[in-house]
Amino acid sequence: MLFFYIETFLHQDALCKSALNMKPVLDAVVKFVNTIRSRGLTHRQFRDFLQSVQSEYSDVLYYTKVRWLSAGCVFERVWQLKDDIVSFHEKQCSAECEMLEDTEWLSDFAFFTYLLCHMNNLNVKMQGKNQFIDDIWAHLKAFKLKLNLFAGQLAKNDLSHFSRLISIPSVNEEKFKNYEDGLKKLHFEFERRFQDFSAIQTELDIFTMPFNVNCEAVRSDLQLELIELQSNNHLKQSFLNMPKLEFYKSLSKVSFPNLISHAQKISAMFASSYICEQVFSTMNLRKNYFRSRLTYEHLASFLRISTSHFEPQYKELLKMKSQFHSSH
Repeated sequence: MLFFYIETFLHQDALCKSALNMKPVLDAVVKFVNTIRSRGLTHRQFRDFLQSVQSEYSDVLYYTKVRWLSAGCVFERVWQLKDDIVSFHEKQCSAECEMLEDTEWLSDFAFFTYLLCHMNNLNVKMQGKNQFIDDIWAHLKAFKLKLNLFAGQLAKNDLSHFSRLISIPSVNEEKFKNYEDGLKKLHFEFERRFQDFSAIQTELDIFTMPFNVNCEAVRSDLQLELIELQSNNHLKQSFLNMPKLEFYKSLSKVSFPNLISHAQKISAMFASSYICEQVFSTMNLRKNYFRSRLTYEHLASFLRISTSHFEPQYKELLKMKSQFHSSH
């Protein structure tokens, strides 16, 4: 079985600093936030100022390194409030905001804000239940294609997808070249870190689109079953109208044993650490100070119920009881 801890690979801070040198911009943004939020009086005055100017946002966000969406959220909020931050600091500490008026630094800030927004979207898409490994791989492939598109457009000085860079006057063209190189490095990093997906591309295609795959390009034990499957219009219609797992459950075990076995193997591949993290969160909620008598057996039952998709068979459970409480 293959295990892919994707959220760890896509941590914005680690990945962008290694491929794109985001650290100077990140340090400056964190400094802006800490200047405002580390002092109680300044923080209250800033929130009152945002309220007085009728800002869409009521505060800036702290950067938390261990939270995997934090960098993108903090960058986006500071970008939205950058003019208000400059206005607020005009008389109090103008030296802190010199970078927010520097064209070169602003262009880097705009670029990283846009890129982190896309990485946050990618991370969110890969969370949640009922996602198979082919769904995760589809999101990754789409993101890699976007990186290629962005790099190609920057090479032509095309800022169609970088509207924030357009808003910054007189951006040095050398910056565009640096951004292009950074995106290429990031694409290479994705290719390197997720090369295991490419190695099983054909296996994933069989599971994801069995009616479109070339029968001659797959394993010999699946070829005849795929031909039978692709020739059956009724099964093709069922595939379009049913969830993938339900479709493979409905196949005849006599006619498609190898195809069903293949589907079981792909669907069992653990593509994300989301489920593990969800179980830990559930455990922390259940096992607290007020439930000191909770045993490990009870906790195991709680976790099994909270993470299971099965509905309890209440009627069958009631039949097992010979006598009920008189109040019921």
